[in-house]
Amino acid sequence: MSYKMIFLDLDDTLLSSDLSISEENLLAIRKASEIGVKVVICTGRGIFSVKHIAEQFKIDWDNCYIICLNGGAVYKGFPPQLVSEKLFDNSIAGIVYETAEKYGVDVQIYRGDKLIVEKVTERVNMYIQKLNADYILVDSVKNYDGKLAKMLLNGPNDKLLKIEKELVPKLEGKMNVFFSNPNYLEFTAFEATKGKALVELANKMGVDVSETIAMGDSFNDISMVKAAGLGVAVRNAVEPLKKVADYITKNTHNESAVAEVINRYMLNISEKNENKYKFRFPVLIFAVLFIIEQLLASAFNIQVLKFIKYMYINGNDTYKVQILTVLIPFILCFAVDYINQKTKKEDEEEFWINKYGKK
Repeated sequence: MSYKMIFLDLDDTLLSSDLSISEENLLAIRKASEIGVKVVICTGRGIFSVKHIAEQFKIDWDNCYIICLNGGAVYKGFPPQLVSEKLFDNSIAGIVYETAEKYGVDVQIYRGDKLIVEKVTERVNMYIQKLNADYILVDSVKNYDGKLAKMLLNGPNDKLLKIEKELVPKLEGKMNVFFSNPNYLEFTAFEATKGKALVELANKMGVDVSETIAMGDSFNDISMVKAAGLGVAVRNAVEPLKKVADYITKNTHNESAVAEVINRYMLNISEKNENKYKFRFPVLIFAVLFIIEQLLASAFNIQVLKFIKYMYINGNDTYKVQILTVLIPFILCFAVDYINQKTKKEDEEEFWINKYGKK
Protein backbone atom coordinates (compact mmCIF):
# COMPACT_ATOMS: atom_id res chain seq x y z
CA MET A 1 0.00 0.00 0.00
CA SER A 2 1.25 3.45 -0.96
CA TYR A 3 0.17 6.05 1.59
CA LYS A 4 -0.23 9.64 0.40
CA MET A 5 -1.36 11.53 3.51
CA ILE A 6 -0.49 11.34 7.19
CA PHE A 7 -2.54 12.99 9.94
CA LEU A 8 -0.56 13.68 13.11
CA ASP A 9 -1.84 14.47 16.56
CA LEU A 10 0.51 16.74 18.50
CA ASP A 11 0.55 16.28 22.29
CA ASP A 12 1.93 12.89 23.38
CA THR A 13 2.17 11.77 19.74
CA LEU A 14 4.42 13.99 17.64
CA LEU A 15 5.53 16.06 20.63
CA SER A 16 7.73 14.66 23.38
CA SER A 17 6.85 15.21 27.02
CA ASP A 18 8.83 18.47 27.00
CA LEU A 19 6.69 19.61 24.01
CA SER A 20 9.63 19.43 21.60
CA ILE A 21 9.82 17.59 18.27
CA SER A 22 12.72 15.17 17.97
CA GLU A 23 15.15 15.56 15.09
CA GLU A 24 14.26 12.02 13.99
CA ASN A 25 10.60 13.00 13.66
CA LEU A 26 11.38 16.21 11.80
CA LEU A 27 13.74 14.42 9.40
CA ALA A 28 11.14 11.75 8.64
CA ILE A 29 8.43 14.37 8.05
CA ARG A 30 10.66 16.29 5.64
CA LYS A 31 11.62 13.14 3.73
CA ALA A 32 7.97 12.15 3.45
CA SER A 33 7.09 15.60 2.14
CA GLU A 34 9.88 15.40 -0.43
CA ILE A 35 8.33 12.29 -1.98
CA GLY A 36 4.92 13.94 -2.19
CA VAL A 37 3.27 12.84 1.05
CA LYS A 38 0.83 15.41 2.45
CA VAL A 39 1.56 16.00 6.13
CA VAL A 40 -1.43 17.22 8.13
CA ILE A 41 -1.40 18.36 11.73
CA CYS A 42 -4.63 17.22 13.39
CA THR A 43 -4.98 18.50 16.93
CA GLY A 44 -7.38 19.67 19.58
CA ARG A 45 -5.28 22.79 20.07
CA GLY A 46 -6.22 26.20 18.74
CA ILE A 47 -4.18 27.59 15.88
CA PHE A 48 -2.54 30.06 18.28
CA SER A 49 -0.55 27.21 19.84
CA VAL A 50 0.17 25.34 16.59
CA LYS A 51 1.89 27.97 14.46
CA HIS A 52 5.28 27.67 16.15
CA ILE A 53 5.13 23.88 15.78
CA ALA A 54 4.21 23.91 12.08
CA GLU A 55 6.99 26.40 11.44
CA GLN A 56 9.56 23.80 12.52
CA PHE A 57 8.51 21.36 9.79
CA LYS A 58 10.19 23.39 7.03
CA ILE A 59 8.33 21.49 4.33
CA ASP A 60 6.53 22.50 1.16
CA TRP A 61 3.16 23.54 2.58
CA ASP A 62 1.48 23.59 -0.82
CA ASN A 63 -1.76 21.62 -0.37
CA CYS A 64 -0.85 20.80 3.25
CA TYR A 65 -3.31 21.62 6.01
CA ILE A 66 -3.66 22.10 9.76
CA ILE A 67 -6.79 20.78 11.46
CA CYS A 68 -7.42 22.43 14.83
CA LEU A 69 -9.98 22.23 17.61
CA ASN A 70 -10.63 18.55 16.94
CA GLY A 71 -11.97 19.25 13.47
CA GLY A 72 -13.67 22.52 14.37
CA ALA A 73 -11.34 24.61 12.19
CA VAL A 74 -9.26 23.79 9.11
CA TYR A 75 -6.36 25.92 7.87
CA LYS A 76 -4.44 25.72 4.63
CA GLY A 77 -0.68 26.10 4.27
CA PHE A 78 1.75 28.08 6.36
CA PRO A 79 1.28 30.80 7.42
CA PRO A 80 -2.11 29.17 8.03
CA GLN A 81 -5.19 30.56 6.31
CA LEU A 82 -8.61 29.61 7.70
CA VAL A 83 -10.65 27.75 5.08
CA SER A 84 -13.51 26.24 7.06
CA GLU A 85 -15.10 26.04 10.49
CA LYS A 86 -17.72 23.87 12.14
CA LEU A 87 -19.35 26.05 14.77
CA PHE A 88 -22.15 25.79 17.29
CA ASP A 89 -24.22 28.51 18.87
CA ASN A 90 -23.12 29.44 22.36
CA SER A 91 -26.71 29.35 23.55
CA ILE A 92 -26.95 25.55 23.24
CA ALA A 93 -24.05 25.19 25.68
CA GLY A 94 -26.02 26.48 28.65
CA ILE A 95 -26.26 23.06 30.26
CA VAL A 96 -22.48 22.70 30.05
CA TYR A 97 -21.93 26.02 31.81
CA GLU A 98 -24.39 25.12 34.55
CA THR A 99 -22.76 21.75 35.15
CA ALA A 100 -19.26 23.24 35.14
CA GLU A 101 -20.35 25.79 37.73
CA LYS A 102 -21.88 23.06 39.89
CA TYR A 103 -18.62 21.09 39.96
CA GLY A 104 -16.32 24.12 40.22
CA VAL A 105 -14.25 23.57 37.07
CA ASP A 106 -12.94 26.22 34.69
CA VAL A 107 -14.57 26.92 31.33
CA GLN A 108 -12.57 27.84 28.22
CA ILE A 109 -14.18 28.62 24.86
CA TYR A 110 -12.59 28.94 21.43
CA ARG A 111 -13.26 30.86 18.24
CA GLY A 112 -10.80 31.53 15.42
CA ASP A 113 -7.32 32.10 16.78
CA LYS A 114 -8.44 33.10 20.27
CA LEU A 115 -8.97 31.42 23.60
CA ILE A 116 -11.79 33.13 25.49
CA VAL A 117 -12.04 33.00 29.30
CA GLU A 118 -13.75 35.02 31.99
CA LYS A 119 -10.96 34.62 34.55
CA VAL A 120 -7.42 33.34 34.63
CA THR A 121 -7.32 30.82 37.45
CA GLU A 122 -4.23 28.84 38.35
CA ARG A 123 -5.39 25.97 36.11
CA VAL A 124 -6.18 28.27 33.19
CA ASN A 125 -2.86 30.04 33.60
CA MET A 126 -1.00 26.72 33.46
CA TYR A 127 -2.84 25.92 30.22
CA ILE A 128 -1.97 29.33 28.75
CA GLN A 129 1.68 28.97 29.69
CA LYS A 130 1.93 25.41 28.40
CA LEU A 131 0.42 26.22 25.00
CA ASN A 132 1.63 29.81 24.70
CA ALA A 133 -2.00 30.71 24.07
CA ASP A 134 -3.38 34.09 23.03
CA TYR A 135 -6.49 34.80 25.05
CA ILE A 136 -9.10 37.45 25.67
CA LEU A 137 -11.10 38.11 28.84
CA VAL A 138 -14.87 38.53 28.78
CA ASP A 139 -17.32 39.34 31.57
CA SER A 140 -19.12 36.02 31.13
CA VAL A 141 -18.41 33.09 28.82
CA LYS A 142 -22.05 32.07 29.25
CA ASN A 143 -23.20 35.36 27.78
CA TYR A 144 -20.60 35.47 25.03
CA ASP A 145 -22.36 36.71 21.89
CA GLY A 146 -21.22 34.54 19.02
CA LYS A 147 -20.62 31.07 17.70
CA LEU A 148 -17.94 28.73 19.05
CA ALA A 149 -15.64 26.09 17.62
CA LYS A 150 -14.90 24.37 20.94
CA MET A 151 -15.48 24.40 24.68
CA LEU A 152 -13.08 22.93 27.19
CA LEU A 153 -13.66 22.19 30.86
CA ASN A 154 -10.41 22.36 32.79
CA GLY A 155 -10.33 20.62 36.16
CA PRO A 156 -9.57 17.52 38.24
CA ASN A 157 -10.16 14.24 36.42
CA ASP A 158 -12.56 12.83 39.03
CA LYS A 159 -14.88 15.83 38.63
CA LEU A 160 -14.66 15.77 34.85
CA LEU A 161 -15.57 12.07 34.77
CA LYS A 162 -18.74 12.87 36.74
CA ILE A 163 -19.54 15.72 34.35
CA GLU A 164 -19.01 13.46 31.34
CA LYS A 165 -21.33 10.82 32.78
CA GLU A 166 -23.96 13.45 33.47
CA LEU A 167 -23.78 15.33 30.16
CA VAL A 168 -23.19 12.67 27.49
CA PRO A 169 -26.81 11.39 27.54
CA LYS A 170 -28.16 14.96 27.49
CA LEU A 171 -25.97 16.08 24.59
CA GLU A 172 -26.26 12.97 22.41
CA GLY A 173 -26.75 13.99 18.80
CA LYS A 174 -26.10 17.64 19.66
CA MET A 175 -22.42 17.88 20.59
CA ASN A 176 -19.33 15.68 20.73
CA VAL A 177 -17.96 15.09 24.22
CA PHE A 178 -14.52 13.58 24.81
CA PHE A 179 -11.29 13.77 26.80
CA SER A 180 -8.14 15.05 25.14
CA ASN A 181 -6.26 14.88 28.44
CA PRO A 182 -7.27 13.55 31.87
CA ASN A 183 -7.82 17.17 32.95
CA TYR A 184 -9.46 18.45 29.75
CA LEU A 185 -13.03 17.54 28.83
CA GLU A 186 -13.91 18.97 25.43
CA PHE A 187 -17.09 19.79 23.50
CA THR A 188 -17.38 20.45 19.76
CA ALA A 189 -20.15 20.72 17.19
CA PHE A 190 -21.67 17.34 16.42
CA GLU A 191 -20.18 17.40 12.91
CA ALA A 192 -16.72 18.33 14.16
CA THR A 193 -14.44 15.36 14.84
CA LYS A 194 -10.94 14.51 13.74
CA GLY A 195 -12.28 11.52 11.84
CA LYS A 196 -14.78 13.52 9.80
CA ALA A 197 -12.16 16.19 9.12
CA LEU A 198 -9.77 13.49 7.86
CA VAL A 199 -12.33 12.04 5.45
CA GLU A 200 -13.45 15.45 4.15
CA LEU A 201 -9.89 16.67 3.61
CA ALA A 202 -8.75 13.45 1.93
CA ASN A 203 -11.72 13.63 -0.45
CA LYS A 204 -10.98 17.28 -1.17
CA MET A 205 -7.38 16.40 -2.02
CA GLY A 206 -8.44 13.51 -4.26
CA VAL A 207 -6.84 10.96 -1.96
CA ASP A 208 -8.63 7.72 -1.17
CA VAL A 209 -9.12 7.29 2.57
CA SER A 210 -7.41 3.89 2.29
CA GLU A 211 -4.24 5.81 1.38
CA THR A 212 -4.15 7.78 4.64
CA ILE A 213 -2.41 7.21 7.96
CA ALA A 214 -3.58 8.73 11.25
CA MET A 215 -1.55 8.71 14.48
CA GLY A 216 -2.75 9.59 17.95
CA ASP A 217 -2.68 8.78 21.63
CA SER A 218 -5.94 9.86 23.28
CA PHE A 219 -9.72 9.56 23.22
CA ASN A 220 -10.19 12.45 20.78
CA ASP A 221 -8.01 10.56 18.27
CA ILE A 222 -10.25 7.49 18.14
CA SER A 223 -12.43 8.80 15.30
CA MET A 224 -9.50 9.55 12.98
CA VAL A 225 -7.60 6.36 13.82
CA LYS A 226 -10.73 4.38 12.95
CA ALA A 227 -11.34 6.41 9.77
CA ALA A 228 -7.83 6.22 8.31
CA GLY A 229 -6.54 3.55 5.98
CA LEU A 230 -3.93 2.77 8.61
CA GLY A 231 -4.86 3.76 12.14
CA VAL A 232 -1.86 4.03 14.46
CA ALA A 233 -1.73 4.29 18.24
CA VAL A 234 1.55 5.30 19.83
CA ARG A 235 2.71 2.88 22.50
CA ASN A 236 1.82 5.38 25.26
CA ALA A 237 -1.77 5.71 23.98
CA VAL A 238 -4.86 5.05 26.08
CA GLU A 239 -6.16 1.48 25.90
CA PRO A 240 -9.43 2.26 24.05
CA LEU A 241 -7.40 3.77 21.21
CA LYS A 242 -5.06 0.78 21.07
CA LYS A 243 -8.04 -1.53 20.72
CA VAL A 244 -9.20 0.15 17.50
CA ALA A 245 -5.74 0.75 16.01
CA ASP A 246 -4.34 -1.27 13.11
CA TYR A 247 -0.80 -0.82 14.40
CA ILE A 248 0.75 0.11 17.72
CA THR A 249 4.21 1.62 17.59
CA LYS A 250 7.23 0.03 19.17
CA ASN A 251 8.29 3.47 20.39
CA THR A 252 6.56 6.02 22.59
CA HIS A 253 6.13 9.72 21.84
CA ASN A 254 9.44 10.27 23.65
CA GLU A 255 11.19 7.84 21.29
CA SER A 256 10.23 9.29 17.88
CA ALA A 257 7.18 7.12 17.22
CA VAL A 258 6.19 9.29 14.25
CA ALA A 259 9.53 8.60 12.55
CA GLU A 260 9.02 4.87 13.16
CA VAL A 261 5.73 4.92 11.25
CA ILE A 262 6.86 7.19 8.41
CA ASN A 263 10.04 5.18 7.89
CA ARG A 264 8.20 1.89 7.88
CA TYR A 265 5.06 2.69 5.91
CA MET A 266 6.00 5.65 3.71
CA LEU A 267 9.75 5.57 3.15
CA ASN A 268 9.99 1.77 3.14
CA ILE A 269 12.88 1.86 5.58
CA SER A 270 12.39 -1.43 7.37
CA GLU A 271 13.80 -2.18 10.78
CA LYS A 272 13.86 -5.88 10.01
CA ASN A 273 17.19 -7.65 10.38
CA GLU A 274 16.26 -11.15 9.28
CA ASN A 275 19.84 -12.25 8.55
CA LYS A 276 21.40 -10.59 11.55
CA TYR A 277 21.89 -12.73 14.61
CA LYS A 278 20.98 -10.93 17.83
CA PHE A 279 23.41 -12.06 20.51
CA ARG A 280 21.80 -12.74 23.87
CA PHE A 281 22.05 -15.30 26.65
CA PRO A 282 18.99 -17.57 26.30
CA VAL A 283 18.50 -18.50 29.95
CA LEU A 284 15.47 -20.72 29.37
CA ILE A 285 17.18 -22.75 26.64
CA PHE A 286 20.25 -23.17 28.85
CA ALA A 287 18.12 -24.36 31.78
CA VAL A 288 16.26 -26.90 29.63
CA LEU A 289 19.46 -28.27 28.10
CA PHE A 290 21.15 -28.50 31.49
CA ILE A 291 18.22 -30.42 32.96
CA ILE A 292 18.17 -32.78 29.97
CA GLU A 293 21.91 -33.37 30.35
CA GLN A 294 21.58 -34.24 34.03
CA LEU A 295 18.61 -36.55 33.44
CA LEU A 296 20.55 -38.43 30.76
CA ALA A 297 23.63 -38.63 32.98
CA SER A 298 21.53 -40.05 35.79
CA ALA A 299 19.55 -42.46 33.61
CA PHE A 300 22.63 -43.95 31.94
CA ASN A 301 25.03 -43.38 34.84
CA ILE A 302 27.35 -41.19 32.76
CA GLN A 303 29.61 -39.94 35.52
CA VAL A 304 31.48 -37.47 33.35
CA LEU A 305 28.24 -35.55 32.67
CA LYS A 306 27.01 -35.41 36.25
CA PHE A 307 27.15 -31.94 37.79
CA ILE A 308 27.40 -33.48 41.25
CA LYS A 309 29.45 -36.69 41.07
CA TYR A 310 29.38 -39.33 43.80
CA MET A 311 32.80 -40.64 44.84
CA TYR A 312 33.98 -43.24 47.33
CA ILE A 313 37.45 -42.38 48.57
CA ASN A 314 39.33 -44.10 51.37
CA GLY A 315 36.18 -45.61 52.82
CA ASN A 316 34.30 -42.32 52.81
CA ASP A 317 31.36 -41.14 50.74
CA THR A 318 32.05 -37.81 49.09
CA TYR A 319 30.68 -35.62 46.33
CA LYS A 320 32.42 -33.50 43.75
CA VAL A 321 30.99 -30.58 41.75
CA GLN A 322 32.03 -30.82 38.10
CA ILE A 323 31.85 -27.26 36.76
CA LEU A 324 32.84 -28.35 33.26
CA THR A 325 29.51 -30.19 32.87
CA VAL A 326 27.90 -26.74 32.57
CA LEU A 327 30.00 -26.02 29.50
CA ILE A 328 28.14 -28.38 27.16
CA PRO A 329 24.62 -26.92 27.70
CA PHE A 330 26.15 -23.43 27.80
CA ILE A 331 27.60 -23.83 24.31
CA LEU A 332 24.58 -25.70 22.98
CA CYS A 333 22.14 -23.04 24.18
CA PHE A 334 23.73 -20.45 21.88
CA ALA A 335 23.70 -22.89 18.97
CA VAL A 336 20.01 -23.68 19.54
CA ASP A 337 19.15 -19.98 19.86
CA TYR A 338 21.05 -19.18 16.67
CA ILE A 339 19.22 -21.90 14.73
CA ASN A 340 15.94 -20.81 16.31
CA GLN A 341 16.40 -17.21 15.16
CA LYS A 342 17.45 -18.21 11.66
CA THR A 343 14.71 -20.80 11.26
CA LYS A 344 11.95 -18.49 12.46
CA LYS A 345 13.56 -15.50 10.73
CA GLU A 346 12.81 -13.55 13.87
CA ASP A 347 13.17 -9.80 13.44
CA GLU A 348 12.76 -6.80 15.69
CA GLU A 349 9.05 -6.39 14.97
CA GLU A 350 8.31 -10.08 15.63
CA PHE A 351 10.30 -9.88 18.85
CA TRP A 352 8.21 -6.86 19.88
CA ILE A 353 4.96 -8.63 19.05
CA ASN A 354 6.05 -11.77 20.89
CA LYS A 355 6.95 -9.72 23.95
CA TYR A 356 4.03 -7.29 24.10
CA GLY A 357 1.44 -8.62 21.66
CA LYS A 358 0.30 -7.13 18.37
CA LYS A 359 -1.57 -4.39 20.14
